[in-house]
Amino acid sequence: MSSYRRALSGDWYTDPVVFADEMDRIFARTWQLVGHVGQLAEPGDYLTASVGDQGVAVTRLADGSLHAMYNVCQHRGHELLTDDVGHTSSLTCPYHAWNYDLDGRLLHARGESVGEICVPSVRLDTLGGFLWVNLDDDAASLSDTVPDIEDELLAVAPSAAGRTLTHRRTHLVSANWKLAVENYNECYHCPNVHKSFTKGVVSPGSYRIAGRGQAIRHSAEAPASTGYSLAEGGQPYESFFVFPVSSIQCYPGEVLNTFRWVPLAVDRTLLIREWWFDSDTPTAEQHEIIDLDWRTTVSEDFSILDSVQRGLRSRGYVPGPLIERPDGVATVHSEDAVPHLHDLVRAALGR
Repeated sequence: MSSYRRALSGDWYTDPVVFADEMDRIFARTWQLVGHVGQLAEPGDYLTASVGDQGVAVTRLADGSLHAMYNVCQHRGHELLTDDVGHTSSLTCPYHAWNYDLDGRLLHARGESVGEICVPSVRLDTLGGFLWVNLDDDAASLSDTVPDIEDELLAVAPSAAGRTLTHRRTHLVSANWKLAVENYNECYHCPNVHKSFTKGVVSPGSYRIAGRGQAIRHSAEAPASTGYSLAEGGQPYESFFVFPVSSIQCYPGEVLNTFRWVPLAVDRTLLIREWWFDSDTPTAEQHEIIDLDWRTTVSEDFSILDSVQRGLRSRGYVPGPLIERPDGVATVHSEDAVPHLHDLVRAALGR
């Protein structure tokens, strides 16, 4: 290739003005993963999540339907729900005890007649049993945003909709959210950094990453030594990333797991790593898989991301060339998904 596209300049990752613009133009207008229907099995079950800088809550109503809304009391702004998950018959604000129904309608205001008040709702959709929200009432549907992804997920994980949250781990990364998702969506660094992943989970020569609109699809064969290789009738590794900060992965053997990244500041991002099995308690084998993944593939990126964030503040940084293939499908020797992500960010911000 005679010419190369260049990486974004450092200010895209270090300027608080850019970050504030992203909160409004990206995080308030896109579909983001917040949980799974398996967490809300009974009426009164709820979960909370952060969507950009906004808190949301999803509840299972008495009629069995699901409802999403902003997680904020309409009196003086306290969060209605402060736990990640739980069960309740109604929502009582911890500050002044205003009480709401599970759909956000005000039931009692400490005996005062204050009129009809309701917590604003948020758009909610599902994909393979996973729960997604979008703060933009006018945004395209989830299925129109990432067509075919649900069918492709269920093809490799047919039981996805029946799973529940088995394990969650979090880590605060001292880096911009874009660095985190760029790193996730390129395996150019894998042979150098993730030796366990490229030896025990995937066959490096088979790894492919392809951008497709708002989605980025990863796929690879498992090494023959695992017993899951396609040649032996096994399953591939598949990952379904949805812009800007959500990804569903299926390891060989239908090991279903997710990544979520929550932007907290221009240089701080919360990683949420979750595993979805048939029970809320992992078996010994599942715990071993979870622990190995965290100690190797996941943790190996932490110091790298922190270092890149520091480097992007350097006056000596000049954006370098991005390594792309003519067909736009990345291997472990290219990073085609990175400029794809850059295009999505530029388009969203109108830059």
